[in-house]
Amino acid sequence: MPKLCKSFQERLFAEIENLKDDLVRETSRIISFETISGGKSDAEKEKFNREIARNLDYLKDFAERHGFVYKDLDGIVSVIEQPAETKEKGLGVPLHIDVVPVSGEWKYPPFSGTVADGCIWGRGTQDDKGPLMACLFGLIALKKLGVRFIRPIHIVLGRGEEVGEWSDVQYFLKKEGAPAFSFTPDAAFPIINGEKGIMNLKINAEWESADAGKSLHFHSLSGGNRANVVPDEAIVRFTTDGDEAEAMKRLKKELDDFSAQNKEAKIRGPEICVASETSPRSIKITFLGKSAHGSLPQDGHNAILDALQFLKEHDSLSPDCRAYAAFLHGACSQFFGGGLNIAVEHHFVGKTTVNLGICNMNEKEGRAVINIRPTLGLLCREVGARASALAKAESEKTGCRIYVEDTKEWGRDALYVDPKENAFFISSLQEAYRTVTGGEPELKAIGGTTFAKAYPNCVCFGPVGADEKDLAHITDEYVKISRHVENTKIYAAAFALLTTDAACV
Repeated sequence: MPKLCKSFQERLFAEIENLKDDLVRETSRIISFETISGGKSDAEKEKFNREIARNLDYLKDFAERHGFVYKDLDGIVSVIEQPAETKEKGLGVPLHIDVVPVSGEWKYPPFSGTVADGCIWGRGTQDDKGPLMACLFGLIALKKLGVRFIRPIHIVLGRGEEVGEWSDVQYFLKKEGAPAFSFTPDAAFPIINGEKGIMNLKINAEWESADAGKSLHFHSLSGGNRANVVPDEAIVRFTTDGDEAEAMKRLKKELDDFSAQNKEAKIRGPEICVASETSPRSIKITFLGKSAHGSLPQDGHNAILDALQFLKEHDSLSPDCRAYAAFLHGACSQFFGGGLNIAVEHHFVGKTTVNLGICNMNEKEGRAVINIRPTLGLLCREVGARASALAKAESEKTGCRIYVEDTKEWGRDALYVDPKENAFFISSLQEAYRTVTGGEPELKAIGGTTFAKAYPNCVCFGPVGADEKDLAHITDEYVKISRHVENTKIYAAAFALLTTDAACV
């Protein structure tokens, strides 16, 4: 197992302590660029491109001031390179400089990079600009000690990770070739060497009418706005051309009976909604659930599933409409894939998961987006094929046109980096973590997805500590300065072990 000599460790970590003020100042500076991806309007897109350009200009200047090589690869992706004295394949570090939007009331302005309370505050401090600066300052410390780099390091600066855009970091592979091994500092410590796959399966249906010809008419179902979140609300609307009070009485009894049979279901309504210019007077029922991450559907309570269960046998809906509701409910109510014939489990990566994240139904059609995390051994295209077969069989049986929307790229398959086949790489990361923290560097798998899937032999390595809350994407994102310094030491130790001649064993 590679190790760093005690005397070298002490000098390296002392150098990082000396750099702490610079680390804090430059991290605060990079937070000031409002690189929010995912904007829909022309103004938002223009601002994003402008801020990305400013951020890259800053990083180019930073890299050149500190003796790194800054590369712009055809305007598609930028790279900060630490060259080596040999021609060996090196270490890749793909990460991203785009951030998610801000919401809520912040303690400090989200792009101020305020230093207060022993922390640096702002969007990107944890995800992923803070880790970028920790990596860069870890390298600066090594350079100040005069180490000899025997493998190059390529820090690849993604611009669209938060919206699922990976073509830029993958372009690096086309232009420069694949590194020998890589890590992305965009999840948690110690080491994540397994990730489930990810895909959004769209199952749609069309019918002539959702109405069964009763006095009470189904109008719509709407629930969820992000596929990777368990929806905590679903709204069902009915209209009536009969006695409104009688319709309300009927629905109240039906909902009482439904609640008695489904103890976990929470329902608000029925209530009369006053007509607007865009919608008729309707009776609204709100199903309330519990939100959770889409990779952990079992931890939440899916409001859409409750709504579908209520609707699938309701006599106000046409047979086709009920068939679609029943099919979706059956496909998605088994969180580990049984309803879609994809219940596959891997001993390390875990079970496939299914989350019905978005569903909209009206008088003419149904649209649903299902977030699926296939485990190792189950390819995304296989999920698509099995779901398509089930939808086709249901269509033939019921007469309702239910189909899986075709997509050229079904998603990203699961990842597993075998520690035995990558012993030097994995053991070096473990040793770096153990040296700095004293903790046991266990290997683990997650249901999320990161840039690790973009590169061969790539794992997640930080930045969130094993005892630390993940603050990415939330209001008041921050990084503790003590943690930031510790992360810098971990990355410096990893770089030393993997890419320099500093190892003594």
